[in-house]
Amino acid sequence: MAGRVVEERQIRINDVLFSTTGKVREFLASQPPAKLTLGDYSDASNPFASEWSFEDGRGGIGIEVLDPRKDLDRVWYSTAQLRFPGRIVLPRLSTLTAALAASDDIEELREFKNEMYACQSTKVYVYNNGTDSWGSSVRTLEDKATDSAVGLLHPGGVATLTLVIATGSDVDYATNSSTWNRNTNNIKFVYFWNNLLWGIDVDGQLYYTDDLSAGWTKDAQLQLPSGFINGLLVARGADNLEHLYAATTIGLWIHNAVEGIWEETDMSELPYHADGGVGTTKWRGNIFYPAGNAVYRFQPRSGGTVVDTVGPDLDYGLPQTKRGVIKKLTPTHNDLIAFLDASSVGRGTSGVQTRVSRGAQHHHGVTLSAQLGYSIILGWNEDGWEVKWESGASDKPITTGTVANAYNANRLWWASNQRVYYQNLPVDTVNPLQVPDTTYAATATLETPWNDFKTRNATKLALSFLLDTVNPSSSETVKVEYAINNIESYTTIVTQTSTGESETTLPIGGANAIGVAFKSIKFRVTLARGSSIKTPQMVKMTFVWRQRNKELYGVQANIVLGDDAAPEAKIQLEDLKTALLNDELVEVTYRNDDGNSQNYYMEVVSYDAQIETGHNHNGNVQLIMVEPRQTTSR
Repeated sequence: MAGRVVEERQIRINDVLFSTTGKVREFLASQPPAKLTLGDYSDASNPFASEWSFEDGRGGIGIEVLDPRKDLDRVWYSTAQLRFPGRIVLPRLSTLTAALAASDDIEELREFKNEMYACQSTKVYVYNNGTDSWGSSVRTLEDKATDSAVGLLHPGGVATLTLVIATGSDVDYATNSSTWNRNTNNIKFVYFWNNLLWGIDVDGQLYYTDDLSAGWTKDAQLQLPSGFINGLLVARGADNLEHLYAATTIGLWIHNAVEGIWEETDMSELPYHADGGVGTTKWRGNIFYPAGNAVYRFQPRSGGTVVDTVGPDLDYGLPQTKRGVIKKLTPTHNDLIAFLDASSVGRGTSGVQTRVSRGAQHHHGVTLSAQLGYSIILGWNEDGWEVKWESGASDKPITTGTVANAYNANRLWWASNQRVYYQNLPVDTVNPLQVPDTTYAATATLETPWNDFKTRNATKLALSFLLDTVNPSSSETVKVEYAINNIESYTTIVTQTSTGESETTLPIGGANAIGVAFKSIKFRVTLARGSSIKTPQMVKMTFVWRQRNKELYGVQANIVLGDDAAPEAKIQLEDLKTALLNDELVEVTYRNDDGNSQNYYMEVVSYDAQIETGHNHNGNVQLIMVEPRQTTSR
């Protein structure tokens, strides 16, 4: 600790006492850099405040902490539609159909002859779109459905459109809802291709037929342990020709029809995942293979196969309660749809039942019994992921889904909570401003990422918030809340009920607009509608804030060389140069107190001496010293 300064016009530097010609000047050294404005001047040109504007969420969900250099069109999580620049709107309205007769999970949904079929437990039902009824069962299966397909079979040489349902024990097939037959082969997965029906059993034996009444013909045996097969599909290979693929728990295998064998691909040696390959599909010429909530994109090319990952688990992934297992991938015109069950993600709930499952050879895993929790439907358009629908927090899991044109309506169908839903789908990207009769869900939320503006430890000052909306009526509202400092406790800023832009100064409800200090901040937007089934539209929100630097002090002093305090001016000059050239900071004080609150560790940044020549070292030295970091909290 340095000594104290008792007399006026003295200063102690590096524990050496010096006299000054006058008062010591104290100043604020921590001035923020000048703000650069490009283009026309506007409110954003204010040199004393900065803006963070959000009006475009097309980058999708998945960013929990914002990097302002690249993530300005990303959100953390949102159930609102994000596909339109300058418009955040409610999700499309989903319709819950009538309950089926049984109470059990629904394993399969399939369009057949312009009607929707559902397999629940061992029963098959047909939906009546006019009366919203699933009616009575039209078929009883021997076991629960594991897969289904629709295509042409050729009994007696006659091409016949046929619905095929596999159970892993046998195959039921129908030419209409009242005409059914059964083939007793233990086929688990089926696929129509190349004028044939292909099937594979749990042990990896491949079969084909064009007439189920005549049985199956054996083809290739997939050399994998029993239970590793999770589906069949057709896509192009590296030779640019279509091939049959097997999706397994450890990757993709391709069928060589000439040799009658299965061959490995560049994605045949993935780590074992019990749900690997479940619901694998083809979209826009590539194969998409899910594993949990990861999605691999497999692009076989003659010039070299490309494999990358595009799933909703990238970046920061999904919120903890929304992570789970993709049950199926389905292509649409605009999106690759993922049906994701998050109900069995660890919730710390008492009574959760688990069982250890042992795969073949060295593969092991833990299987969670189906629990209650969220299920979500996600869409990916090659730019970002968007939530299309979200279940209640205590629902039973989503189990399957499909896209169909049954009843001459392009719809997304899915089964969740042991019920069937559908949502009307556009066949192109729809501007909500141009389709006034679109119907929307009742509510949606959007959470921005946390934003510390790349200065994590620095305190900032929140000044005001601007919100621009379009509200068809006062029943369509947009509410915005904020949370600070990584604590998910929200304060409402504004609930807007009329079209236009509003500005709210901070703090909320404060008599004076003195601002709110923060280190990081995020916003939560809630859109809600009344009975009109119209949507409010958030056009833009703008947050106005000021960067605060830690208060760093500077000191300017004019030192006298050769006075009564130290008669040897030469020694004084050497002491000052030691302080100037010191590799570490030097202690500076000009007070006499009981503590160290006015002792500063500083660096000499300016040295300006006027001294005599020859043997005379008397003179004056003007020093400027600043603290690069706060010496004490203040």
